[in-house]
Amino acid sequence: MKKLMPLFLIFAFTNLFSQEYHFDYYIQYKYEIKRNKEQPEIMDFQYAVNSQDHSYDISFRSGKNRIVSAVITDFKNSLQHYFEIRNTGFSLKENNFNYIYSVKMPSVKKQFEEESKRRFFTSDFIDKGPDGLSHHLIKEFNNQKLKEPRMSAEVVFADFKDDLSFVGLCLLFDYHEIYDKLKFGNKFILKSASGKSNNFKIDISLEAVEPQNFDIKINQDQLSFKKN
Repeated sequence: MKKLMPLFLIFAFTNLFSQEYHFDYYIQYKYEIKRNKEQPEIMDFQYAVNSQDHSYDISFRSGKNRIVSAVITDFKNSLQHYFEIRNTGFSLKENNFNYIYSVKMPSVKKQFEEESKRRFFTSDFIDKGPDGLSHHLIKEFNNQKLKEPRMSAEVVFADFKDDLSFVGLCLLFDYHEIYDKLKFGNKFILKSASGKSNNFKIDISLEAVEPQNFDIKINQDQLSFKKN
């Protein structure tokens, strides 16, 4: 056993820092936020996700000279991996992603545990229109008494092959683990939503969703950590 221990430790270390991620959907949302009397900010959010595993995702960003970058956020392992995109055409493939560096984040697990203690949600079904879209009223509260919502949102869902509702809801409420707080009987994708609080108003709408089927693997010998 003593001879096997070093080999076991090496194997465990290699697995920890050899990360493999699978993605099956690309999703794009238009996001508009208006704070009090300020001019609205309009942004474009693009993701690649795994519909069966919410512990990581890719976000895409456009930089100078039309260079597109991508960031894999691995919530489970508190890591972020940064890439440049060689080719932005569909379907996405692993060789489109040029790995640059990784960053260790502060303990995400601890942050999620603290956040979970102060974020509470309710969802009420309103109706289903002739177009097949389901309308819900979702409210967020700061305490378990569920009084005086911090934010109320009218949300429109469409039935979908896989449940992608978590992507739009996470963007709308800025809360990654909302999928643990809200459960729906159907598989949905968020088509549009309008949320209001005392200080701001948010509108989001689905611009695109494309099936994908690609993996990104980062081996231990590739990893290059950058200090925050």
